[in-house]
Amino acid sequence: MKKKIFYGLLILSGILVFFPIIYALISSFMSTKDIISGKLLPSEVKLTNYKELLQNVPILQFFMNSLITSLVAMIIQTIICSMTAYALVFVEFKEKKFIFLLVMCSIFIPWESIFIPNYFTILKMRLLNTKLGIILPFLANGLGIFLMVQQFKTLNKSLIEAAKIDGCSHGFIYLKIVLPLSRGILSTWGIYSFLNVWNMYLWPLMISTRPESRTIQIGLKMIKAEEGTNFGVLMAAVVIVIIPSLIVLFIGQSQLQKGMTSGAVKE
Repeated sequence: MKKKIFYGLLILSGILVFFPIIYALISSFMSTKDIISGKLLPSEVKLTNYKELLQNVPILQFFMNSLITSLVAMIIQTIICSMTAYALVFVEFKEKKFIFLLVMCSIFIPWESIFIPNYFTILKMRLLNTKLGIILPFLANGLGIFLMVQQFKTLNKSLIEAAKIDGCSHGFIYLKIVLPLSRGILSTWGIYSFLNVWNMYLWPLMISTRPESRTIQIGLKMIKAEEGTNFGVLMAAVVIVIIPSLIVLFIGQSQLQKGMTSGAVKE
């Protein structure tokens, strides 16, 4: 009986969570009249909303801008965080504790407090309206470094010591031993960093002043302003925005679950 109640609650929760996404998908094939009238299913399934969206708005340009910036930021951020964590765990140097303290302090600095300095830095570097200008402040992350440090500390130290005795370089140990054993946290952080950059709105809005350099979230706001009450086109744009997020989450679901508990138990 308890299992039935438990599974029933899970099913109900799943329906409540996914209903907005499912309704957005269904609404993208409906006319504005059907949406306003409160229909749950379209009177006739058509691709009119998608055709109108592609014709009137450079949605594909916005989409590609977001996809490129998110993928590049994810890859570089994961590399930098993992390399920094490796140095803090496996390399002995005098300033290690101080650097780790700085990393921890950076986690507690609100983004709003460094927003203006970052903007003026990008401005002086003449990187406005560029993908690099959007990505640059997010090439490293203190939380990512901290999580990877905790994960690397759980690795079998005897493997690392044996590799050092055999004369392996730090690069070899990092690439061939540490990274393969830390796929869970690397995948988790990759998903987190991708979604973080993909869903950004305020920073790309400040950095990109031209339509050709703007990201999908800004494009969605522009579509809302231009289309007004054309809810079918708006829903089509929403579907295009959420597709990459869902793909990333479904592909990395198993690794995400492993990464959430990595470093929690130290053997």
